[in-house]
Amino acid sequence: MWWSLLHVLGWSVYIGGALVMEFVWRPAQAAMPQSQIAVACEWMGRRYRWVAAASLALIGVSGVAMAIRSDETLTLSNPWGRTVAALIVVWVAMSATLAGIAISGHPSLHTRMSADATDEERKASREQVRRAIARMDTLLRLDLFLALLAALLGAGLHSGGAL
Repeated sequence: MWWSLLHVLGWSVYIGGALVMEFVWRPAQAAMPQSQIAVACEWMGRRYRWVAAASLALIGVSGVAMAIRSDETLTLSNPWGRTVAALIVVWVAMSATLAGIAISGHPSLHTRMSADATDEERKASREQVRRAIARMDTLLRLDLFLALLAALLGAGLHSGGAL
């Protein structure tokens, strides 16, 4: 029972965070100047990646514990086993997406211009930030899609598997 509670808690925090990023945070950026978006993304990203990483770890640990304790046979020859295998693949993809956000997507938002930068350098720096924000949008949408896919697959486990 505790593993199930922890699993649901992990998924609630993860999907809730992904939904907030997509439907609250991204639309709020529309009214912000690009320079403020970069600073706000820096702060949001620092917090979100740790919450998301902790949630993914909780989901992984509790999911493995529940699979071990289950009476079902974990083979690819039955729907339950195939669904669990698909969930593992999705979890790995979500972890890779989060790593992409933290390692390559997010740090590129932190470009700083020197006070004596030329107009051309400022323009290039702004373009770099714009591309980084667009990349982050894509990664966050992919992350939300994967989380919702995992939720749908997981819901099918109670009836013996979805695949």
